[in-house]
Amino acid sequence: MYYRTGWGCGKEFFNGIDSRNYFASFYSKMETEVEQMSDAEIVSCNFEEWADYLATKYSVVPISIFETNIEKTLSETKVKRANPFRGYPGERDYFEIDGVQVRFKIPFDGDPSLFELQPSSRILSRFATQSFVSPHDEDCGSFTLDFEYTKQELQDKGDAMAEYVQKQFENEFSSYKTMIGNVNAEVTSFNSGLTASVMSLLEKRKKKADSFSAISNALQIPLTASKNAPNTKPIQLKRIVRQSSAKPTVKTAIPEPCISDSDYENINNIILMCGTTMEKTARTYFANTEEELRDHLLATLNTHYESATGETFRKIGKTDIHIEFENKAAFIGECKIWHGERLFQGAIQQVINYSTWRDMKVSVIIFNKENQSFPAIISKIKSWADSNTVSYTQPQANIWKCKYHRQDMNVDIQLMILAFDLYVDKSQFKDSRYEN
Repeated sequence: MYYRTGWGCGKEFFNGIDSRNYFASFYSKMETEVEQMSDAEIVSCNFEEWADYLATKYSVVPISIFETNIEKTLSETKVKRANPFRGYPGERDYFEIDGVQVRFKIPFDGDPSLFELQPSSRILSRFATQSFVSPHDEDCGSFTLDFEYTKQELQDKGDAMAEYVQKQFENEFSSYKTMIGNVNAEVTSFNSGLTASVMSLLEKRKKKADSFSAISNALQIPLTASKNAPNTKPIQLKRIVRQSSAKPTVKTAIPEPCISDSDYENINNIILMCGTTMEKTARTYFANTEEELRDHLLATLNTHYESATGETFRKIGKTDIHIEFENKAAFIGECKIWHGERLFQGAIQQVINYSTWRDMKVSVIIFNKENQSFPAIISKIKSWADSNTVSYTQPQANIWKCKYHRQDMNVDIQLMILAFDLYVDKSQFKDSRYEN
């Protein structure tokens, strides 16, 4: 049993203004703006330019959910449970039991007012969040879904505890995604018809101006243009495009010889999210070669860093992933398929040898395709880190943040090791890629 919090407080979704009235208000404002154009403007303006201007101005940005960036936090709390004997003299309505709260923080972009709309197609349920933050400048917005359990309820699940909580979230979140999809469908329909609507309004306004001109000509009264009439060429709106992964950097007077810690952390986070996605669909990536797996990572990195390349020459060899920054320092990453501890150690030495005095932040990405026991690989990597690094932390079971001392240069290098399990049992499914 689990208990969703959020009802009666925070913010409720999809129960405000009817979506048809919401979009009608945009049309009304657009119609008013066209009606306020002077006769001189309407008869001389370029309809296509004005249609593009107004359609851009009144278009609505749909909601985008970034599922790969959902964050989870855990905190202790008191969970209310109903007293089966409530109603009897001296009995309370509920008990407060020691428990935990699991909070899922879901990032989004788009017009936050869309969460208040009642779409024409909807699920008859209540939707609420305990915390809601609107997008601002370069920061995405977010909302939360909270789940409360007694400690005993979770302990009863044993090894399936994490899977149980995740499943409860996915079941609940699926309804939110359906409602967001319904709202976005109406946004798409509204936006797609904007240009045609504007052209119709402009034609209507021009006919009104032509009718007045005909009356003026019949009465032989000339039209007087206002000296203060505005320029009839519309001002092009420039949409602010926010890149959620790109944060503003502070430029110092003297640039550091190495890439910044924030860039290094961001690159590894991108690799982690991409590798985790590959693990979830291992059958798709299992047949890929080492080079093809690297290309998948590069494709994602190139959406964030224009200079991400593969197989770039560096010092005494070639590196799999290479991202060069303005100060000529570079991130260096090496992708390897696990073929045993000895070759793993060789990959570490290889990426260390690739580095120069500027390149003090490197990563090694390991893919397991052949070993049924991924925990055994984890154990061997940990054993290597215990014996060969100055120090290290392990934020996740498959990640090691190491400080490695390079003796020939007498420097400490930041080394990140990330391991991903792509092993699949080929006997359990048919795939033409494995028939040979």
